[in-house]
Amino acid sequence: MNSSDVKTPEPRARGLAARTRSVAPHPGGYRLAIEPVSFVVRPRMLVVALVSAALAVVLFLTGVGVSDFPLTPIDVARILLGGGTRIENVVVFDVALPRALVGLLVGIGLGFSGSITQLISQNPLATPDILGITAGASAAAVAAIAFSTTSWGSWFGDLGVPASAMIGALLTAALMYVLAWPGRKANSGINPFRLVLIGVGMTWMLQALTNFLLTRADIRDVGRAQVWLVGSVANVGWSNVWPVVGGVVFGIVVIVVFSRQIGMLSLGPDLARGLGVRTGAVSATLLLTAVLVSALCVSAAGPIAFVALLAPQIALRLARTAVPTPLLSGLVGASLVLGGDLLCRTVLPGGLPVGIVTAAIGGPFLIYLMIAMSRKATV
Repeated sequence: MNSSDVKTPEPRARGLAARTRSVAPHPGGYRLAIEPVSFVVRPRMLVVALVSAALAVVLFLTGVGVSDFPLTPIDVARILLGGGTRIENVVVFDVALPRALVGLLVGIGLGFSGSITQLISQNPLATPDILGITAGASAAAVAAIAFSTTSWGSWFGDLGVPASAMIGALLTAALMYVLAWPGRKANSGINPFRLVLIGVGMTWMLQALTNFLLTRADIRDVGRAQVWLVGSVANVGWSNVWPVVGGVVFGIVVIVVFSRQIGMLSLGPDLARGLGVRTGAVSATLLLTAVLVSALCVSAAGPIAFVALLAPQIALRLARTAVPTPLLSGLVGASLVLGGDLLCRTVLPGGLPVGIVTAAIGGPFLIYLMIAMSRKATV
């Protein structure tokens, strides 16, 4: 056999194989390239994400097992995998599972919605509940709950709470965006300070509207609406689960599709435009996504306070990133809601809604955040 008969890999083939998968150092971690895509793996963020996901799973299984028929997390996992008895299946699938799923999904949705609004505005205070988005959803949802039998409120009642909350949130976000838009100075982008001020003003106006509606509603409807306004995952069923599932899945798809643009927006609007990002269109798409997801979360569990503020800032500090990461913020938000609901059902007096726990934690954290921002501005 001649040496010419032995076929060696062509240089082009060897180059293609080398480009198929490569790992290279990166300032933020390691750059992993799998043609035609590449991404950066940050070890600390990966570890924090895995721990947050594991904590959320444990809290979810524990929450499902807390009932009149107590079960351990291992028993719950066994039942969910199809190994339960008839009584266990009824307790888990018909009673406990919807509540735990709503808590999990609402936490994820509020967490990454808050991360998106903070990223767009470059302001840690710009969250759906402070910008008035959840207040708009709450006003429309209260109209659907308390005035479904009246002539003007029957329209909201026919739409249902999820659709009414979505319409209220969309109208509020559109009005807020118009008022905060700089007009012909659009190249400078929306002023974050102006956006927050307009959002706070709209929040108070919409809360006044909600209180006015409550004073005109039937006392029995007021009781239901008041519990809902505090934020609670109790007394939910499978009908409350599916709208939130659709919203969270849609939000995750948008985040994955726009992951590259989100990374560039974190560098600032001017630099992002220099890198070829259509900041106006991308910001509007992400803001619309945050509005839709937060509205569906509010429609299922009410405006659970401070989750959209707490989760991104906790995720930012745990992962030590410059800006909150949406998916990691969602995992932290899930742990906050599930942990708060578990605390209400095991330690605190029975019947307390989870919104009380998150408000008790979020209030002091907001004060700390304001002080930190003030000190940073004076440096």
